[in-house]
Amino acid sequence: MRNSLIQSLRSGLVLAALGVVGLGSSMAFAATTASPAQVKDFAHAVQQIKPLNEQAHAEISQKGVSKAKQDAVKKSYMQKVDKVLESNHLSAAEYSNMLKQTQTDPAFAKEVEAAMH
Repeated sequence: MRNSLIQSLRSGLVLAALGVVGLGSSMAFAATTASPAQVKDFAHAVQQIKPLNEQAHAEISQKGVSKAKQDAVKKSYMQKVDKVLESNHLSAAEYSNMLKQTQTDPAFAKEVEAAMH
């Protein structure tokens, strides 16, 4: 079950692959101590962002997609992600940090998994 959670959360890394989160590579990652409410908000955001990731990736990966179309997809995607994060009381940095933490902290990953059910 944990592997499916991690795989699901890894799809969230499309954010970084698309270069749309705007987080510098020099940003230090520190494990967060998230409250139960923050974990619930994060879990909900992951569930909402996953299909957006899949859709954006599919559109950008199509053969012959122009740079202009890719840029439009990225812009639309970020607007949708921003709304999801805002509705779940998370910043892009908080989301990114918590996403990374699910991949490095098994206890936190279990906590998030429980919140997803």
